Amino acid sequence: MTGPGLATAALETTVFGLDEATTIFLTGLTSAALGTVVAWTAYRGYARNDSRPMLFLAVGIALLTVVPFVSSYAVDWGTDATDATVLLVVTISHLLGLLAIVRSFRRPDST
Repeated sequence: MTGPGLATAALETTVFGLDEATTIFLTGLTSAALGTVVAWTAYRGYARNDSRPMLFLAVGIALLTVVPFVSSYAVDWGTDATDATVLLVVTISHLLGLLAIVRSFRRPDST
């Protein structure tokens, strides 16, 4: 609301001289990159020890960190999806990631 004597100023948020969108993108990219390293390390543990829990952990970490970042930008840039649709895609990925991690807590299956 503006009125007599009230000045309105555009609010601009910058971090390290970057605008909000760039800051959010770079933060998400950093998180996805670190998640890739953690998921790859867990996958290597699975491959080295034939440990199914490590496989589920690797998948869970990837679904929590990498997939939401990639899918949110892919859905946002590639479609006319609403913000709610993008949020739904990210939330489903988080849910599946958590389920995979919970599954990784179980004892290895006996074969």
